[in-house]
Amino acid sequence: MGDGGERNGLQSPPPSSYAKEEDGPARQPEPIMPHATTHKLLQASMLLLAASCAFPADPIRLATHQQPPLSFTRDNGQADGLAVRIVDCALKKLQRPYTLDFLPWPRAQWLVQRQQFDGFFAATPSEERDGYAVLSGALLPYERRWYLLKSSPLSPSSPEFKRQARIAAFNGSNMDVWLRDHGYQLTSTPGNSEQLLRMLQSRRVDAVLGNAYAVDALIARLGLQAELRSELAEALPMGVYFGKAFLSREDPQFLTQFNNALQGCRSK
Repeated sequence: MGDGGERNGLQSPPPSSYAKEEDGPARQPEPIMPHATTHKLLQASMLLLAASCAFPADPIRLATHQQPPLSFTRDNGQADGLAVRIVDCALKKLQRPYTLDFLPWPRAQWLVQRQQFDGFFAATPSEERDGYAVLSGALLPYERRWYLLKSSPLSPSSPEFKRQARIAAFNGSNMDVWLRDHGYQLTSTPGNSEQLLRMLQSRRVDAVLGNAYAVDALIARLGLQAELRSELAEALPMGVYFGKAFLSREDPQFLTQFNNALQGCRSK
């Protein structure tokens, strides 16, 4: 007998015709089970979902610098400041953990550029920073101001000022780049705002360009209100620069969500 199912030249009937009444009712077809590959994919998806719930997102690595009243550390080591509180408020709204390191300002930016940190603040916009990071919405209104001795005859709005005035600005800030780009006589870039004021007091420079939050607070602390005057140079937004590498790993809506959270935090 061959494999074709024929016997003595007659075609074998279908298997169902062999069933007899005494054999009981016909067997029900077995349920179709999911394909093994589909089952494995479902298992993998469930494991990934469980893992995402069990392990929260990595902390966002932020950097700032000592610039009271915007950002500073208290005697107990706790971070504080106008900008720090707003960033903390926004990230808590998003339920995102973060770390905050106080570093020299040039290094804070360098580490984000090298993708070792995720963001730095409080910062104003610049073309150089825009190359490797994206600026958030404004944390606070910000003024960049000229500071001069009250006895100085110079005026920042005069043509002679740009050509003659010896000017200092904070190292690593947008201001030192801006001064060079606009043809001012930048003669010194000290590492902090107090050094700026000391240079101005000692007449080593004729004017300084500074962050109004930081310099005004320092003038009040040092009691220099009677000696110095200031003029508005420029009003700019001040926010968090998030590295492009960091944003590429995040949900595409992260920056929008962060900016939305800022709106409620600025008013507190």
